[in-house]
Amino acid sequence: MKKVGELIRRPPITTYPSDTLMDVIEKMARYEVGALIVVNPSEGGKPVAVISERDVVKALAMKMPLSTPVEAFMSTRLISIRSDEDVIKAADLMINHNIRHLVVVNPDGTLLGMVSIRDVLRELRTYVK
Repeated sequence: MKKVGELIRRPPITTYPSDTLMDVIEKMARYEVGALIVVNPSEGGKPVAVISERDVVKALAMKMPLSTPVEAFMSTRLISIRSDEDVIKAADLMINHNIRHLVVVNPDGTLLGMVSIRDVLRELRTYVK
């Protein structure tokens, strides 16, 4: 079984707590992703949260201005997994926390990237055929 780190297909796509709702929407569209990792520049780029399409939809439904900073509507419940864990553990975390994106960190805690439920399912599918 592959390790979660092996599912990473691109460098992490990040945003900052001070970026705006519009910045997030533009970045998600540009990179064709459903979530961004929020990093704290004062902590050396440490991941502190995730901002997902769900968060964006909620912010828009609440009629937040496009100039609203990310920190006002980001999910601060950061769920992460070490890159050397297996894909089954990633699937368990996603199911247990009802999330579709999981932050992946190296064993030393540095940010490696993010995997989506699609990445995990694609890998698990190879074991059920």
